[in-house]
Parts: sequence; structure tokens; C-alpha cells
Amino acid sequence: MTSAAPIRFGLIGVDSPHAPSFTRLFGNGVDGVVPGGTVTHAWKGEPASDFPLSLHRIDAFADEVSGLGVTLCDSPEAVAEACDALLIVASDARTHPEYFRRVARYGKPVYVDTRFAPSLAEARSMLAWAEASGSLVLAGSPKRFAREFQTALGAADAHRVSLTGPLPTQPGHPGFSWYGVHLVDLAVASLGSLATRSGKVTVDAGRSEPAAGQVSVTVDWGDGRVATMSGESEWTPHTLGRIETTEGLATFWIEAGPPMLVGLLEDIVESCRSGRPNVPLPEILSIVAIVEATNRSLETGVPVTVGS
Repeated sequence: MTSAAPIRFGLIGVDSPHAPSFTRLFGNGVDGVVPGGTVTHAWKGEPASDFPLSLHRIDAFADEVSGLGVTLCDSPEAVAEACDALLIVASDARTHPEYFRRVARYGKPVYVDTRFAPSLAEARSMLAWAEASGSLVLAGSPKRFAREFQTALGAADAHRVSLTGPLPTQPGHPGFSWYGVHLVDLAVASLGSLATRSGKVTVDAGRSEPAAGQVSVTVDWGDGRVATMSGESEWTPHTLGRIETTEGLATFWIEAGPPMLVGLLEDIVESCRSGRPNVPLPEILSIVAIVEATNRSLETGVPVTVGS
């Protein structure tokens, strides 16, 4: 792709509000809110029978995306052939590994929205497929790229982070697998991956009361870096945070909605142009590993240690 032509993006799975939101924000690739890319093709995806969130809205979102001028294809492979880069925005994270496998072989940039993979083993397989085919792996919660968070994080070294946000769940996505992954992503973006310094973290959700809808989790890197993540099962659009760095204390407040997605899409365009991952691969694996450990700690009530 050339630096002048808008990147032609293809959506893989359209059962998320991100599908029409991404399409609108990119626009025609020239004078949209996020110039440099445009969504041209999409594949609806295959909703699981046990995932109502997908079943009940996939047709409406497909119609909405089609109404915005996007060509609907009958397979992810057809989308991959027609586009320069792929956006896996299917809301059911359990579909991500297989969808990724089907398009990674084309050797094009592939963004996996928010929930990269349900398990660390699957995430490692996805990165191996990408390496074998030469695909550029893109990932990350939109909250990571929100200007409010990036401004608060700054350039100083962070050593303690306190995050509060909604923690609802969905069928097949227990514990932190659904909305908690946003908080884990912000924690890793602030404090680093498991591959840095200590090489392991201990996750403790023993003080949580999931049955009462109240969750509190501490993630300790073992070298002075600590993240606390808390919230309730009722969804709200707000995520709050406090970041303690070598230069002092910074706070941020993020509101979910289309404007929050702008930083992510700008970063995706830049990564496609430069060929550099937007999230370091060790951080992708660390996010998945910490989510897994958090879920185990929530289930057992005891701390769980996970290594690099």
C-alpha cells in the first residue's frame, strides 16, 4: 500500500457496535474523523448459539454497515483478498483464534479488537501463525489509546496504578474475560509486561465478592509495581484511574463512545503505514495471562502467580 492511498480495511465479524463506529469514523479515508483508512468490505461472522449479544444484533449491525457502503462478503477469506488490512471486531472472543487463523495467512496487518484470545495457549498460537505468514499483529483496548489515558501516563515510569471501571460479564466470558480486560490492558500499558524485570506477577482477587457484583483485584509485579482494579457488575460508560509515577500523581477519566475510538484508529493507521506493532507482543501475551490468572483467583479465592 502507498502512503497516499487510504488503507482499505475489512471487518471480520460485525456483531459489535465497533463495526459501524469504525466505519463512520474512517469515512472515505480522506476527510473523515480519522483520515488514512476506509472500511470497504466485511464478513458478518458466525454467532454462537449461546451468545445472545451476538445473535440479537448481528443482522442489524450488518445492515447498518452495508448501508454505509461496505460490501458484505461470504467469507473472511474474501474480505482478506479484497483489503489491505483486517479488523477482527467480532464481539465473542472465542471466535478470535479461528478467525485470525483464516486471515493471517494472507500476510496483511490484522487488528484483534480488545479481547485478543480466550487463553494464553490460543494467543501464542495466533502469534505463531502471524510470524509464519508475515502478518502484522495489532491489538489493544481502545481505552489504552484514549487521549485521557495517554496524557496521564506521560513519559515517566509508573509504579502504582489504581483503576475503576464496569465489570459486567457475558456467556462464555466469565470474570475479567469480558469487560475486565480493559482494566488489565491499562495496567499492563502502565506498568509493563511480564517479560520486564521480575518476569512474573501475582494476582489476588481474594477480597472480591462476585456474587454481590463487587470485584477488587490486586496485581503485584513483585518489584514495587502494583495495580489495583475494581468495579461492579453493572455497566457504566466511565473508567477512572490514578497513576503514580516518578514525577507524581496523574488521574484520568474515560467515557465510552465513538470519540474514545479515535486514538485507536489513528494508531492502527500509523502501524499499518510503519509496519510496527501498536502493542508490543509481550504485552499482548501478558494481558491474556493476567486475565486468565484473575479468573482463576476469582474462582478459587486464592492468589495466582503467573510467569513470563
